[in-house]
Amino acid sequence: MSNPHFSEAIMNSSASNLDPIVTHLIEHGKREDLLAAGAQFIRENRRSDAIACFARLAEEKSDLNARFIHAQLIDDGSHKQLAAARDAAVSILEDFPALFDNGTEANCALVRFAAQRCSYVGPQEKAADLYRRLVAMSNSAADYYHLSESLSHINNVANNLADSIAALEKAIALDPAVYDTDTNRETIKLGKAALAQQAEAASPKRKKIGRYPLTEDFVGDLPALIKKHIAFDLRNEEKFISRATRFFTMGSCFARNISAALNKSGYNSTHMEISEYINTTFANRAFVDWLSTGKTDVAVSERIQELLPPGWSADSTLEKIRNSDVFILTLGVAPAFFDKTTGAFVLPRPTALNSRVLGEKYEYRTTTVQENVDNVLYLINFVRKLAPHAKVVITVSPVPLIASFEFESCVVADCLSKSTMRLVAHQVVHQSGLSNVLYWPSFEVFRWGGSNASNFYAADDGAAWHVSEEKVNGTIGAFIDMFDAGR
Repeated sequence: MSNPHFSEAIMNSSASNLDPIVTHLIEHGKREDLLAAGAQFIRENRRSDAIACFARLAEEKSDLNARFIHAQLIDDGSHKQLAAARDAAVSILEDFPALFDNGTEANCALVRFAAQRCSYVGPQEKAADLYRRLVAMSNSAADYYHLSESLSHINNVANNLADSIAALEKAIALDPAVYDTDTNRETIKLGKAALAQQAEAASPKRKKIGRYPLTEDFVGDLPALIKKHIAFDLRNEEKFISRATRFFTMGSCFARNISAALNKSGYNSTHMEISEYINTTFANRAFVDWLSTGKTDVAVSERIQELLPPGWSADSTLEKIRNSDVFILTLGVAPAFFDKTTGAFVLPRPTALNSRVLGEKYEYRTTTVQENVDNVLYLINFVRKLAPHAKVVITVSPVPLIASFEFESCVVADCLSKSTMRLVAHQVVHQSGLSNVLYWPSFEVFRWGGSNASNFYAADDGAAWHVSEEKVNGTIGAFIDMFDAGR
């Protein structure tokens, strides 16, 4: 293919509506007229008109130049159009694979363009493949450098590390003035050290690199997503459950969901039925105090006894916990009610009628990370006294806060609440020195897995880490509506 020439200024020009003359030309004009007009529109920075002309020309699949120019024109830098330009360029290469065998400047430009767009919006594997083929055509230091970078971004880094190092060394050899830098030398040194330690790849002392899942991971098989990307750090944990395992779940209403799913799967799980109301670590701490000693606030004690389901008692509950092999504690919400005078935790009786005055009668606040860490450690110590052998599994409930007496936005309140509880779980499991305790990422599955499977992400280019242009526009549109004095 010949080398297309056009002004890069067109990329920054504003779109315009097609006038009738241009529309007639596109519908009825000859190819030579369309080509001349398209070139003129490029010179005049009439981007929409140029795109329309070259889109019509690009319908002829054999016209590589028109297709490549069209691919460049539609790339406005947005994720959506980067993906469209990527697809257009890659389709040319798929239709004309012989281009890879002829390293002309124009052919290299096309392959480079496609590789760059793949590196911007994915897939990284395709970017690396194109850069591998490009360096064979161009022998360019810059292309070798970008090949090295591309290889380092692929999820399975270990298998590409040697090639990435070799590509960077080649870039340095070809153009030392540009690429022989302290940073690149240090990168090579560290990379070679990592290669020398590959035999220790399973060692927990080695730093691992976590990479965000792809869109196909989020919208594919959920158990595979969880095992490969969300609970990945648990892959080497011992298998500690069997059909004979006895589970006990409590902590929040999500504990009921977990218990029901376990029973449905053929396991033996008991759920503390009052968890719909006992959904803070403060309430759970008061509950276990009542279970073990009966010594708790009189009003709280009366409230707990009201909530107990028929057939349950302190003794029967203690016995169920004592006989459990796995104790699952779900962390619900961070906000709680406290007495305005004494600061003591209270467990009110919320109803549709009185919920409006609870915030006036009591202090309602989002509790701190440390307060909740202390409570969770207290709960684990309680379980350990009853069932020293039991495995403790902590998980954060994805169920949102239903109402807030602290913030007018319950979404903001829920974000603060869940962020607090997630930090609590992390500190308890990873920083408290406890053994036989693990964290199960239920919250991440629902909040990250769920949002990435929606059209808030990847809608424009298929990349799970790119937010939807439409949703960004909607977000900023609301910002403008709320703060523009002229509206």
